[in-house]
Amino acid sequence: MKVAIFGAGVAGLSAAIELVDRGHTVELYEKRKVLGGKVSVWKDSDGDSIESGLHIVFGGYAQLQKYLDKIGAGGNYEWKEHSLIYAESDGKQSFFKKANLPSPWAEVVGGLQADFLTMWDKISLIKGLWPALAGNEEYFRSQDHMTYSEWHRLHGASEHSLQKLWKAIALAMNFIEPNVISARPMITIFKYFGTDYAATKFAFFRKNPGDSMIEPMRQYIQSKGGRIFIDARLSRFELNDDQTIKRAVLRDGHTVEADAYISALPVHSVKKIVPNEWLEHDYFRNLHQFVGSPVANCQLWFDKKITDTDNLMFSQGTTFATFADVSITCPEDFQAGIGSATGGSVMSLVLAPAHQLLDLPNEVITEMVMKEIHDRFPKSRDAKLLKSTIVKIPQSVYKAVPDVDQYRPDQVSPIRNFFLAGDYTDQHYLASMEGAALSGRQVAEKLHQRLGR
Repeated sequence: MKVAIFGAGVAGLSAAIELVDRGHTVELYEKRKVLGGKVSVWKDSDGDSIESGLHIVFGGYAQLQKYLDKIGAGGNYEWKEHSLIYAESDGKQSFFKKANLPSPWAEVVGGLQADFLTMWDKISLIKGLWPALAGNEEYFRSQDHMTYSEWHRLHGASEHSLQKLWKAIALAMNFIEPNVISARPMITIFKYFGTDYAATKFAFFRKNPGDSMIEPMRQYIQSKGGRIFIDARLSRFELNDDQTIKRAVLRDGHTVEADAYISALPVHSVKKIVPNEWLEHDYFRNLHQFVGSPVANCQLWFDKKITDTDNLMFSQGTTFATFADVSITCPEDFQAGIGSATGGSVMSLVLAPAHQLLDLPNEVITEMVMKEIHDRFPKSRDAKLLKSTIVKIPQSVYKAVPDVDQYRPDQVSPIRNFFLAGDYTDQHYLASMEGAALSGRQVAEKLHQRLGR
């Protein structure tokens, strides 16, 4: 069976891996010159790796790790110390370290030892988060009608812990704040990460996600006979009388004919290519319930090291929510002699919430970030900024706001030969690399079940 996939992010690549392994003829079409979607990386004119964001492999990313092992990339990421690190003013750091105990005692004891939480914070969290730790998928979905801030307060957890601990987590996860994000994804994370000791481990790619993950995926697919086309933007579908797809038409006029078609495009792009005839189905109309979260990524090259922390870091009250010195965390990239790197720090910072930043000039954003870097990292005050980049993404992962989870579509559409993949589709995980990988596996399985050739 011939399958055409549109969108070469993690979802599309994962679906392609599954389908070529089943012996299907796969053609993958990507509108840009670079593969990877939300985790794409490219080289600029200086030879520097420019990343669309800071991407971490969590211990809980079981499906993604299976794909990395399958394609021979299982050794392309490196685990870091098992702790949450919060950067404070004047170079201070606060820690939430898991104890060396089975979950959830590892989290309970670790929380009791956290120095940036008061004893009341700790007691209220242990009591307040218990419904999440004891809950199941049915319970999580039932809490989607309220924001996480509302859920947090309803269960008696302290306001200080909300602002100090969970605000940065919400911004890192969905790029929106606790008073905006639904309770459903937050308490789902508590369940997965609070009952599985290994789930919260962080790993960084040894180089960058492009070289360490996306390129091995491409090589694997092509080694199995799959074909990948870049600069191939999907324009529209032409339909048969029964509303199934007759052919896909690319922007340059080329047509694609296949037995089945998968959209692995971001949801905001899917909405643009859905034929009007299909809008009689709630399935397609409901896609308009989804709105992307804006986010920006800032990279700063310094002439000297401004930190020695080899891990993901969080920050509260700053323009950046999560960040890392990738000259340390990624041991095979951003090193002296590679691009603009001279052996100093290369900070990669996720700027969120970003709705107020996207219209600002890059130099203004960089100036704002640098003031906060100087506050958090005193060594930076004596360092020279060699270079900076800003990547703005107006619509990234969908905003996981209350009452939207119910609209996440199944991978099987009402149109017999059309399927959806993407981290916004219905799978048990969140909008993330793991969610995208799960959707890729599920769409391949369901396509095979429906068309079965």
